Amino acid sequence: MPTLNHAARETLQLAGLTSRQWAQRHGYASAAEWRGDECGCPDDRCIGYHHDAEEECGCLPALIDELRRDERKLADARPVWAAHVRATESGTAEDRAAADQLAAAWVEEYAAGATWHALSDSPRGIVYRNQWNDSTWLIYDADSDSIETAEVTEGTSAR
Repeated sequence: MPTLNHAARETLQLAGLTSRQWAQRHGYASAAEWRGDECGCPDDRCIGYHHDAEEECGCLPALIDELRRDERKLADARPVWAAHVRATESGTAEDRAAADQLAAAWVEEYAAGATWHALSDSPRGIVYRNQWNDSTWLIYDADSDSIETAEVTEGTSAR
């Protein structure tokens, strides 16, 4: 089983992440369980496929950037969802307009190409459709308080 090499551990440390956190991000219980490549890429064939052995892994910095974006996306989704809950509970047009405005700004920032979006109670979260297909996607899951990219099945209803 591969272990993260020195360069990967150093890159993670500079990003404020431990090897364990990185492994857990990719579905492993600990760094000892890591099955990705030693360069930090979750693709176990990265060295020799994404880059040569003597080159630095470009995947790891890109994946760390993606993690940071997801963290910002999650932090910014929470007040949007809280505004939706407040609007649902109060039933006022002002609260609904405020929630819808926050959702529109969030989708504009984090879901480029959206042609439609909604604050949905089934599934609970923020959903959207994009310009590339006519599928509806859950992109913030309120139940698990997480950023998702999960296709929503037929029969769901938006607010």
